[in-house]
Amino acid sequence: MVKYYDVLFRDTQLIWRYYRPFSFHRVQARNVFMVDGKIPHGGMFDRLKGAISIFAVSKIQDKPFKLNFVYPFDLRNYLEPNEYDWTIEDKELCYHFPSARPIRAYGEYRHPIRLYKNRQCESHFYYGYDSLDKINSRFNTHFDWGTLYRELFRPTPNLASLIETYKREIGGKYIVIHLRFLNLLGDKVETDINPELPDSDKAALMCKCFRQMEDLSQATGMRVMLASDSMRFIEYATFNNSDIYVVPGKVQHIDTAGKTQEDENLKMFVDYHLIAGAEKVYNIVGQGMWQSAFSEYPAKIGQVEFERIFIK
Repeated sequence: MVKYYDVLFRDTQLIWRYYRPFSFHRVQARNVFMVDGKIPHGGMFDRLKGAISIFAVSKIQDKPFKLNFVYPFDLRNYLEPNEYDWTIEDKELCYHFPSARPIRAYGEYRHPIRLYKNRQCESHFYYGYDSLDKINSRFNTHFDWGTLYRELFRPTPNLASLIETYKREIGGKYIVIHLRFLNLLGDKVETDINPELPDSDKAALMCKCFRQMEDLSQATGMRVMLASDSMRFIEYATFNNSDIYVVPGKVQHIDTAGKTQEDENLKMFVDYHLIAGAEKVYNIVGQGMWQSAFSEYPAKIGQVEFERIFIK
């Protein structure tokens, strides 16, 4: 049912708004992953999960893969091609339907069969899930998310320089602890997935999370780098332990921010590359908090051990 809704409504809506219907144009058959602001795309790693899923399908189909990531910033300002050239200019994209067509498949993540179809057109994919397990099962392949990421991306020289600067500030081996509160503490950086807690409950949740952080720090004997979507918790944790390291900058969620500032973008990219360089990565999850991909997937990039810890 979801597939037919996507085909008959979601895809058609994009075609009538942004394409020239029934306008044939000679193009190369290729797969283009789209992050262009025409629809909600999800968070940073939702976007990257989708892109890498389509990259894997493109390899199977022996088709060129391109990445049109221009919203709310141009990805090429922060990441550049590593072993594979995924870049494309807007003027190179085709918007003549059916020579080119959108595939908006966000609702099909359980059975993403439309990802697998080998179309002889320029296919514009809108998708936000890691489907490598399903792809590997269907095609008897062995794709690994971190390996595909490293094939596609490396930091630009400017970003790489910042990453090294912050690594020197940390000053040795470190663990990363990540917490995603989703507005529980009143930060309002994201859509209201859950309600803001009363002040007493906020204090209790922060205390529980901080105690777990301290236990992990003592158990590993390493400095803690903290990453979180809550500036309120970051301020609480660093006030109570001044040795906790936090990359400077403002926290923002790119699917709700609209336009983003350069320092916000840089912090996000520095955070996840530093996560990839840790000795171990932890995601602490309390009641109402989110089991976040923002720390899990950088751990895959760096081939770092990842553990999710649930607290009551």
